[in-house]
Amino acid sequence: MKVAQLIEKRRVYWQELENLCAQMSSSRKKTIGARNIARFATLYRAACADLALADSYQLPPNIVDYLHKLVGRAHGQLYRSRRVDWSKIGDILFRQIPREIFQDRCVQLTFWLFWMVFLLAGFMAANPDRFPNFAADIVGAENIDMYEQMYAEAPSSRNNGPTASGAAFYVNHNTGIGIKCFVVGITVIGGICVLLYNAAVLGATFGHMASPNVSEEVSQHFFEFVTAHGPFELTAIVLAAGAGLRIGFSLISPYHKEESLQPDELPEGEESLFDKSRRVAYERIDSLRIGAKRALPIMGASAILFILAAMIEAWISPSPLPEQAKQVVAIFCSGLLMVYFIVLGYPRRESDAA
Repeated sequence: MKVAQLIEKRRVYWQELENLCAQMSSSRKKTIGARNIARFATLYRAACADLALADSYQLPPNIVDYLHKLVGRAHGQLYRSRRVDWSKIGDILFRQIPREIFQDRCVQLTFWLFWMVFLLAGFMAANPDRFPNFAADIVGAENIDMYEQMYAEAPSSRNNGPTASGAAFYVNHNTGIGIKCFVVGITVIGGICVLLYNAAVLGATFGHMASPNVSEEVSQHFFEFVTAHGPFELTAIVLAAGAGLRIGFSLISPYHKEESLQPDELPEGEESLFDKSRRVAYERIDSLRIGAKRALPIMGASAILFILAAMIEAWISPSPLPEQAKQVVAIFCSGLLMVYFIVLGYPRRESDAA
Protein backbone atom coordinates (compact mmCIF):
# COMPACT_ATOMS: atom_id res chain seq x y z
CA MET A 1 0.00 0.00 0.00
CA LYS A 2 1.33 3.43 -0.88
CA VAL A 3 2.02 5.96 1.84
CA ALA A 4 -0.69 8.33 0.58
CA GLN A 5 -3.27 5.57 0.64
CA LEU A 6 -2.23 4.50 4.13
CA ILE A 7 -2.47 8.05 5.42
CA GLU A 8 -5.86 8.58 3.82
CA LYS A 9 -7.17 5.31 5.29
CA ARG A 10 -6.00 6.09 8.83
CA ARG A 11 -6.89 9.77 8.76
CA VAL A 12 -10.57 9.16 9.53
CA TYR A 13 -9.59 7.45 12.79
CA TRP A 14 -7.20 10.23 13.70
CA GLN A 15 -9.99 12.74 13.13
CA GLU A 16 -12.34 10.73 15.34
CA LEU A 17 -9.70 10.64 18.09
CA GLU A 18 -9.28 14.39 17.75
CA ASN A 19 -13.00 14.97 18.20
CA LEU A 20 -13.07 12.76 21.29
CA CYS A 21 -10.07 14.66 22.71
CA ALA A 22 -11.95 17.92 22.24
CA GLN A 23 -15.05 16.42 23.86
CA MET A 24 -13.10 15.11 26.85
CA SER A 25 -11.24 18.38 27.37
CA SER A 26 -14.50 20.30 27.70
CA SER A 27 -16.51 17.70 29.68
CA ARG A 28 -16.12 15.47 32.69
CA LYS A 29 -15.40 11.83 31.92
CA LYS A 30 -18.63 10.76 33.63
CA THR A 31 -20.72 12.71 31.12
CA ILE A 32 -19.00 11.25 28.08
CA GLY A 33 -20.23 7.72 28.52
CA ALA A 34 -18.53 4.35 28.84
CA ARG A 35 -18.91 3.58 25.16
CA ASN A 36 -17.10 6.70 24.03
CA ILE A 37 -14.35 6.19 26.60
CA ALA A 38 -13.82 2.62 25.37
CA ARG A 39 -13.76 3.89 21.80
CA PHE A 40 -11.29 6.59 22.83
CA ALA A 41 -8.95 4.00 24.36
CA THR A 42 -9.11 1.90 21.19
CA LEU A 43 -8.34 4.86 18.95
CA TYR A 44 -5.52 5.94 21.28
CA ARG A 45 -3.83 2.53 21.04
CA ALA A 46 -4.26 2.57 17.26
CA ALA A 47 -2.71 6.05 17.03
CA CYS A 48 0.26 4.84 19.11
CA ALA A 49 0.72 1.97 16.66
CA ASP A 50 0.44 4.37 13.71
CA LEU A 51 3.09 6.58 15.28
CA ALA A 52 5.44 3.63 15.72
CA LEU A 53 4.93 2.62 12.08
CA ALA A 54 5.41 6.20 10.90
CA ASP A 55 8.71 6.37 12.74
CA SER A 56 9.84 2.96 11.46
CA TYR A 57 8.95 3.59 7.79
CA GLN A 58 10.16 7.18 7.91
CA LEU A 59 6.92 8.74 6.74
CA PRO A 60 6.94 12.48 5.92
CA PRO A 61 8.03 14.60 8.93
CA ASN A 62 4.73 16.49 9.08
CA ILE A 63 2.83 13.20 9.52
CA VAL A 64 5.17 12.02 12.27
CA ASP A 65 4.94 15.40 14.01
CA TYR A 66 1.16 15.40 13.73
CA LEU A 67 0.92 11.93 15.24
CA HIS A 68 3.26 12.92 18.07
CA LYS A 69 0.97 15.80 18.97
CA LEU A 70 -2.18 13.74 18.62
CA VAL A 71 -0.85 10.91 20.79
CA GLY A 72 0.44 13.37 23.37
CA ARG A 73 -2.89 15.13 23.49
CA ALA A 74 -4.80 11.85 23.84
CA HIS A 75 -2.39 10.64 26.53
CA GLY A 76 -2.98 13.83 28.49
CA GLN A 77 -6.75 13.34 28.33
CA LEU A 78 -6.61 9.64 29.18
CA TYR A 79 -4.38 9.98 32.21
CA ARG A 80 -5.32 13.43 33.39
CA SER A 81 -5.87 13.84 37.11
CA ARG A 82 -7.86 16.46 38.98
CA ARG A 83 -5.67 16.19 42.07
CA VAL A 84 -3.44 19.13 42.81
CA ASP A 85 -0.08 18.45 41.22
CA TRP A 86 2.31 20.69 43.13
CA SER A 87 5.30 19.70 41.04
CA LYS A 88 3.43 20.74 37.90
CA ILE A 89 2.40 24.03 39.52
CA GLY A 90 6.02 24.66 40.49
CA ASP A 91 7.13 23.86 36.96
CA ILE A 92 4.59 26.32 35.56
CA LEU A 93 5.48 29.11 38.01
CA PHE A 94 9.27 28.76 38.00
CA ARG A 95 10.06 27.44 34.52
CA GLN A 96 7.31 27.89 31.96
CA ILE A 97 6.03 31.36 32.88
CA PRO A 98 9.41 33.13 33.27
CA ARG A 99 10.63 31.58 30.00
CA GLU A 100 7.48 32.55 28.14
CA ILE A 101 7.73 36.12 29.40
CA PHE A 102 11.47 36.32 28.70
CA GLN A 103 10.98 35.18 25.10
CA ASP A 104 7.81 37.16 24.38
CA ARG A 105 8.50 39.66 21.60
CA CYS A 106 5.87 42.11 22.83
CA VAL A 107 7.39 42.22 26.32
CA GLN A 108 10.82 42.71 24.78
CA LEU A 109 9.45 45.57 22.66
CA THR A 110 7.77 47.35 25.58
CA PHE A 111 10.86 46.82 27.76
CA TRP A 112 13.23 48.50 25.34
CA LEU A 113 10.81 51.29 24.38
CA PHE A 114 10.03 52.13 27.99
CA TRP A 115 13.58 52.20 29.28
CA MET A 116 15.04 54.04 26.28
CA VAL A 117 12.45 56.82 26.56
CA PHE A 118 12.66 56.83 30.36
CA LEU A 119 16.45 57.23 30.39
CA LEU A 120 16.44 59.77 27.56
CA ALA A 121 13.78 61.91 29.25
CA GLY A 122 15.61 61.60 32.55
CA PHE A 123 18.88 62.73 30.98
CA MET A 124 17.28 65.73 29.27
CA ALA A 125 15.38 66.80 32.39
CA ALA A 126 18.48 66.44 34.56
CA ASN A 127 20.38 68.90 32.33
CA PRO A 128 18.27 72.08 32.27
CA ASP A 129 21.19 74.12 30.93
CA ARG A 130 21.20 72.13 27.69
CA PHE A 131 17.45 71.40 27.58
CA PRO A 132 15.67 74.30 29.32
CA ASN A 133 11.98 73.82 30.22
CA PHE A 134 12.03 70.19 29.05
CA ALA A 135 10.65 68.82 32.33
CA ALA A 136 7.97 71.50 32.51
CA ASP A 137 6.91 70.79 28.90
CA ILE A 138 6.59 67.04 29.55
CA VAL A 139 5.31 66.89 33.12
CA GLY A 140 3.68 70.33 33.33
CA ALA A 141 4.83 73.36 35.31
CA GLU A 142 2.02 72.95 37.85
CA ASN A 143 2.89 69.31 38.46
CA ILE A 144 6.56 70.21 38.86
CA ASP A 145 5.68 72.80 41.52
CA MET A 146 3.35 70.31 43.23
CA TYR A 147 6.08 67.65 43.40
CA GLU A 148 8.61 70.10 44.82
CA GLN A 149 6.17 71.22 47.52
CA MET A 150 5.15 67.63 48.23
CA TYR A 151 8.70 66.47 48.83
CA ALA A 152 9.77 69.54 50.78
CA GLU A 153 9.06 67.43 53.83
CA ALA A 154 10.44 64.00 54.64
CA PRO A 155 8.19 61.09 53.52
CA SER A 156 7.59 59.91 57.09
CA SER A 157 6.26 63.28 58.25
CA ARG A 158 4.37 64.07 55.01
CA ASN A 159 2.19 60.95 54.93
CA ASN A 160 1.68 60.44 58.67
CA GLY A 161 3.43 57.08 58.41
CA PRO A 162 2.19 53.76 57.01
CA THR A 163 -1.58 53.23 57.08
CA ALA A 164 -4.02 50.62 55.78
CA SER A 165 -5.95 53.31 53.92
CA GLY A 166 -2.71 54.24 52.18
CA ALA A 167 -2.25 50.63 51.08
CA ALA A 168 -5.80 50.53 49.69
CA PHE A 169 -5.24 53.80 47.84
CA TYR A 170 -2.02 52.61 46.23
CA VAL A 171 -3.51 49.23 45.27
CA ASN A 172 -6.42 51.03 43.59
CA HIS A 173 -4.09 53.54 41.94
CA ASN A 174 -1.66 50.93 40.65
CA THR A 175 -4.45 48.65 39.45
CA GLY A 176 -5.83 51.56 37.44
CA ILE A 177 -2.46 52.13 35.76
CA GLY A 178 -2.11 48.43 34.93
CA ILE A 179 -5.61 48.09 33.50
CA LYS A 180 -5.15 51.22 31.40
CA CYS A 181 -1.84 50.01 29.97
CA PHE A 182 -3.31 46.57 29.27
CA VAL A 183 -6.63 47.66 27.73
CA VAL A 184 -5.19 50.43 25.56
CA GLY A 185 -2.35 48.08 24.61
CA ILE A 186 -4.85 45.88 22.76
CA THR A 187 -5.13 48.67 20.17
CA VAL A 188 -1.32 48.36 19.65
CA ILE A 189 -0.74 51.98 18.54
CA GLY A 190 -2.65 53.35 21.50
CA GLY A 191 -0.79 51.04 23.85
CA ILE A 192 2.59 52.12 22.54
CA CYS A 193 1.58 55.80 22.89
CA VAL A 194 0.45 55.29 26.52
CA LEU A 195 3.65 53.42 27.29
CA LEU A 196 5.84 56.13 25.78
CA TYR A 197 3.86 58.83 27.59
CA ASN A 198 4.31 57.13 30.96
CA ALA A 199 8.01 56.56 30.27
CA ALA A 200 8.55 60.21 29.28
CA VAL A 201 6.64 61.63 32.26
CA LEU A 202 8.28 59.32 34.79
CA GLY A 203 11.74 59.82 33.28
CA ALA A 204 11.33 63.61 33.17
CA THR A 205 10.11 63.64 36.79
CA PHE A 206 13.06 61.57 37.99
CA GLY A 207 15.47 63.67 35.93
CA HIS A 208 14.06 66.97 37.18
CA MET A 209 14.31 65.85 40.80
CA ALA A 210 17.98 65.03 40.18
CA SER A 211 18.68 68.33 38.40
CA PRO A 212 20.52 71.30 39.98
CA ASN A 213 17.27 73.31 39.82
CA VAL A 214 15.93 71.28 42.75
CA SER A 215 17.30 71.66 46.25
CA GLU A 216 19.31 68.79 47.64
CA GLU A 217 16.81 68.27 50.45
CA VAL A 218 13.80 67.95 48.12
CA SER A 219 15.73 65.64 45.83
CA GLN A 220 16.75 63.43 48.74
CA HIS A 221 13.14 63.18 50.01
CA PHE A 222 11.89 62.27 46.54
CA PHE A 223 14.36 59.47 45.94
CA GLU A 224 13.96 58.23 49.50
CA PHE A 225 10.24 57.76 48.80
CA VAL A 226 10.35 56.21 45.32
CA THR A 227 13.43 54.00 45.64
CA ALA A 228 11.90 51.03 47.47
CA HIS A 229 8.80 50.43 45.32
CA GLY A 230 10.21 51.69 42.01
CA PRO A 231 11.59 48.37 40.67
CA PHE A 232 8.29 46.50 41.03
CA GLU A 233 6.10 49.36 39.81
CA LEU A 234 8.10 50.21 36.70
CA THR A 235 8.43 46.53 35.74
CA ALA A 236 4.69 46.06 36.20
CA ILE A 237 3.96 48.91 33.78
CA VAL A 238 6.18 47.29 31.14
CA LEU A 239 4.51 43.90 31.58
CA ALA A 240 0.96 45.29 31.49
CA ALA A 241 1.69 47.09 28.22
CA GLY A 242 3.34 43.95 26.82
CA ALA A 243 0.31 41.81 27.68
CA GLY A 244 -2.00 44.24 25.90
CA LEU A 245 0.24 44.31 22.84
CA ARG A 246 0.33 40.50 22.80
CA ILE A 247 -3.45 40.36 22.34
CA GLY A 248 -3.45 43.26 19.88
CA PHE A 249 -0.81 41.68 17.64
CA SER A 250 -2.65 38.34 17.70
CA LEU A 251 -5.61 40.10 16.10
CA ILE A 252 -3.57 42.05 13.56
CA SER A 253 -1.35 39.16 12.51
CA PRO A 254 -2.88 35.70 13.15
CA TYR A 255 0.38 33.98 12.24
CA HIS A 256 2.04 31.70 14.78
CA LYS A 257 5.07 29.51 14.46
CA GLU A 258 3.88 25.96 14.75
CA GLU A 259 6.86 24.87 16.82
CA SER A 260 5.99 27.56 19.38
CA LEU A 261 2.46 26.24 19.93
CA GLN A 262 1.46 23.89 22.71
CA PRO A 263 -0.84 20.94 21.83
CA ASP A 264 -3.75 22.50 23.69
CA GLU A 265 -3.20 25.81 21.90
CA LEU A 266 -4.16 24.32 18.57
CA PRO A 267 -7.62 25.57 17.61
CA GLU A 268 -10.43 23.08 17.84
CA GLY A 269 -13.11 23.27 15.20
CA GLU A 270 -14.54 21.52 12.25
CA GLU A 271 -11.24 21.56 10.46
CA SER A 272 -8.90 18.69 11.07
CA LEU A 273 -5.81 19.08 13.24
CA PHE A 274 -4.03 17.32 10.40
CA ASP A 275 -4.77 20.21 8.06
CA LYS A 276 -4.00 22.89 10.62
CA SER A 277 -0.63 21.38 11.44
CA ARG A 278 0.52 22.33 7.95
CA ARG A 279 -0.56 25.94 8.23
CA VAL A 280 1.05 28.94 9.85
CA ALA A 281 -2.00 31.21 9.78
CA TYR A 282 -5.10 30.74 11.91
CA GLU A 283 -8.54 32.26 12.02
CA ARG A 284 -8.46 35.51 13.98
CA ILE A 285 -10.67 34.14 16.73
CA ASP A 286 -8.27 31.21 17.16
CA SER A 287 -5.31 33.58 17.05
CA LEU A 288 -7.01 35.75 19.69
CA ARG A 289 -7.46 32.71 21.90
CA ILE A 290 -3.77 31.86 21.60
CA GLY A 291 -2.75 35.48 22.19
CA ALA A 292 -4.99 35.74 25.27
CA LYS A 293 -3.48 32.57 26.69
CA ARG A 294 0.02 33.95 26.16
CA ALA A 295 -0.96 37.32 27.67
CA LEU A 296 -2.53 35.80 30.79
CA PRO A 297 0.71 34.94 32.67
CA ILE A 298 2.23 38.28 31.64
CA MET A 299 -0.73 40.20 33.02
CA GLY A 300 -0.78 37.99 36.10
CA ALA A 301 2.86 38.80 36.82
CA SER A 302 2.13 42.47 36.25
CA ALA A 303 -0.82 42.42 38.68
CA ILE A 304 1.27 40.72 41.38
CA LEU A 305 4.05 43.28 40.95
CA PHE A 306 1.59 46.19 41.09
CA ILE A 307 0.16 44.85 44.37
CA LEU A 308 3.61 44.26 45.86
CA ALA A 309 4.67 47.76 44.78
CA ALA A 310 1.55 49.20 46.43
CA MET A 311 2.30 47.36 49.68
CA ILE A 312 5.87 48.67 49.70
CA GLU A 313 4.72 52.16 48.73
CA ALA A 314 2.21 52.18 51.58
CA TRP A 315 4.21 50.51 54.37
CA ILE A 316 7.91 51.01 53.64
CA SER A 317 8.36 54.10 51.45
CA PRO A 318 6.68 56.55 53.90
CA SER A 319 8.05 54.81 57.00
CA PRO A 320 10.74 56.38 59.22
CA LEU A 321 13.19 53.65 58.18
CA PRO A 322 16.60 55.05 57.21
CA GLU A 323 17.17 55.67 53.52
CA GLN A 324 19.81 52.94 53.43
CA ALA A 325 17.21 50.36 54.49
CA LYS A 326 14.91 51.42 51.63
CA GLN A 327 17.83 51.11 49.24
CA VAL A 328 18.40 47.57 50.48
CA VAL A 329 14.72 46.82 49.78
CA ALA A 330 15.12 48.20 46.24
CA ILE A 331 18.24 46.08 45.67
CA PHE A 332 16.46 42.99 46.99
CA CYS A 333 13.41 43.62 44.75
CA SER A 334 15.64 44.20 41.72
CA GLY A 335 17.47 40.96 42.51
CA LEU A 336 14.20 39.04 42.67
CA LEU A 337 13.15 40.45 39.29
CA MET A 338 16.47 39.51 37.71
CA VAL A 339 16.41 35.99 39.13
CA TYR A 340 12.83 35.31 38.07
CA PHE A 341 12.70 36.95 34.63
CA ILE A 342 16.33 36.54 33.50
CA VAL A 343 17.96 33.65 35.37
CA LEU A 344 14.84 31.43 35.36
CA GLY A 345 13.54 32.88 32.10
CA TYR A 346 16.66 32.47 29.99
CA PRO A 347 15.99 29.54 27.61
CA ARG A 348 18.01 26.39 28.28
CA ARG A 349 19.18 23.90 25.71
CA GLU A 350 17.19 21.09 27.30
CA SER A 351 13.97 23.09 26.95
CA ASP A 352 14.67 23.70 23.29
CA ALA A 353 15.17 20.03 22.76
CA ALA A 354 11.96 19.25 24.62
